[in-house]
Amino acid sequence: MTGSQSRLLNVGARVCWRDDNNDLGTVTEKDWAGVTVKWDNRSQQTVLHNDMACVGVVSKK
Repeated sequence: MTGSQSRLLNVGARVCWRDDNNDLGTVTEKDWAGVTVKWDNRSQQTVLHNDMACVGVVSKK
């Protein structure tokens, strides 16, 4: 996703790494600089908005 798309994320949004639906996480914090993602299979990670190219939103079914 782009930095602009990242800025539109809400806390609680489900995301995935490199479009892999087996590598999921939840946005736990959001501020002017970036978002914090708690990955299901690893630790928490803070990512700057403009560095979110490898992260995608999980579509709701």
